Formats: sequence, structure tokens, C-alpha cells
Amino acid sequence: MHVSPPFGLSPILSLNSGPILAYIINTLVYRRRSMKNQKTGRVVLITGESSGFGLEMAKLFLANGDIVCGFSNQEFQMEGVYHQMGDVSKEEDCKLVVDNVIKKYGRIDVLMNNAGFGIFGPFEETPLLKAKKQVDVSFFGAFLMAKATLPYMRKQKGGKIINTSSIGGVIPLPFQGFYSASKCAMDMLFDSLRAEVYPYHIQICSIKPGDAKTSFTKNREKDRLAENSPYQKAFDHCLASVAKDEQGGIDPKKIAKRAFLISKKKHLPYSRAIGAKDRFLAFIYHILPRRMRNYLLYKVYAS
Repeated sequence: MHVSPPFGLSPILSLNSGPILAYIINTLVYRRRSMKNQKTGRVVLITGESSGFGLEMAKLFLANGDIVCGFSNQEFQMEGVYHQMGDVSKEEDCKLVVDNVIKKYGRIDVLMNNAGFGIFGPFEETPLLKAKKQVDVSFFGAFLMAKATLPYMRKQKGGKIINTSSIGGVIPLPFQGFYSASKCAMDMLFDSLRAEVYPYHIQICSIKPGDAKTSFTKNREKDRLAENSPYQKAFDHCLASVAKDEQGGIDPKKIAKRAFLISKKKHLPYSRAIGAKDRFLAFIYHILPRRMRNYLLYKVYAS
């Protein structure tokens, strides 16, 4: 008796060695392949999905069958993405975005707090408004999005929050102090939240990319230094060095892939540094004496 392989699949076993067994195995393989291609049904909300890491995350989550919702401060269109425009530092905007996603899809399974930007300048010459803007977006933006999402995650008895932090939240970067401080503070805030939401099966992870080739470099807000600023030479040297490192850095697609794979884990890691060089630097930074750390940061960035 001749049994044709289902759905045109090539037989794994010779039919002469067992037609029924071959038919069963081929059918199971087809089903397994089909399951891999099925939509997961996860509803993923990504802030800052219109550029950089967020854009690559949106593409990857979408390609793997997730329902992708996005929120950024600019107009954006991508087939399959439910995009909303607003300000992540405004509580009413964050609440409206989350409520609209719930109305449309009924749940939020993964919140990717990815929106961010960076300011660059000497501590002494940084305007207060710029410093506040940095903290409003990087720190309070993540807080407001999680605050709006948590009631729904508690109700559905589970959810995942993945924050895009930075290796700069581990290593204090000269001339980027407010950026480093905002990322470090965000990590500490969500570390404290982890225990509060433990009974509701809500998991939290902080991913820490290093230098990456994105529009972040171009969009960085640089201070206009005072005339005859004592920091001018070090500022120029540091800015050029950072820009070079970033433009030769990790492909944002690799960051997105790592974020996606982490989001699929049953148990999220608390923190993940991304990029071999930056993981090594973070490790070295922690084991060196503080005086040596400070001297090396000065030599590399501020001299």
C-alpha cells in the first residue's frame, strides 16, 4: 500500500521501511513546523517603536506572530502595527495609550519600555530643563507606562515588563551623567517593584545594550558650552570618541533579537548586558578599585 507524504512534505523515513510509521512522523513534523509559524497571541506594547531599537523590535515581534502596539512622539506607520502618538513623560498620554490597547485587544502581555534619548554636556553647564527632560523620558516615562499597565497585568494574573536600560546605567559616563543617572535610577526603581508584583506573576527584566549604531547618536542633545568653557577640549574629545564607538557598535537588529528571545523565556532574567565588549567592561569596572575606575574614565573620556 502506498501512502503519500502529507501536504507535499518529503518523507523522513523510507516508505519501504514502514509506510504507516513514515506517515505518522511526517504528520508530526508538519504540525510542529505549523505550530512554530502560528501566531502566539501575545500583545506586545513597545514605546519608542518608530526608530532605533524599538523599530527593530517591532519588526521582529511582528514577524514572529506577536500583536505589536507602539507608542512614540512622532507619526509612524508600519503595516500590522497599532501605533499611537504622544508624550511618554505625560501621565494622561500613557494612560490613554494603554487603555486604547486594552479596548482593542483586551490584554497586554509584554511591555517594552524602550523610549529614550540622551543629553550630552558638562555637569556644571547643563541647563536644569534639559536635565529634567532626560529624567522625565528615561525614568518617569518607564514609571508611567508601567503604572498604567500594571492594573491590567494584575487582573490577567501575569505579564512581562522589559526595560531598555544601558551599560551607562552601570558605568557612570562623563558628560552623560544625567543619562547614566536616569538609567541607574530606572533599574533601581524596577528592582524594588519586582517584589511588590511577585504575587501577581509579573516579571521584570532590564536589558543593557552597549554602543549601538542607531539614530541615537544623531539625535543626542548636546549642550552649547559657555564661551571659553574649561571643559571644551575634553567635551569635544569625548563627543567624538562616543560617536565613533556608537557608529561602530552593535547592529540594533542583534539587540532586538536578544530582547525578543528574552521575552519568550518562561522565567525572565533580572538583567542582561548585551554586547561582549560592554559586558567585559562592566565586569572589569566592578572589580577595579574606585580610584582606578575614576582615573580610567578620565583618561578614556575626559582628558
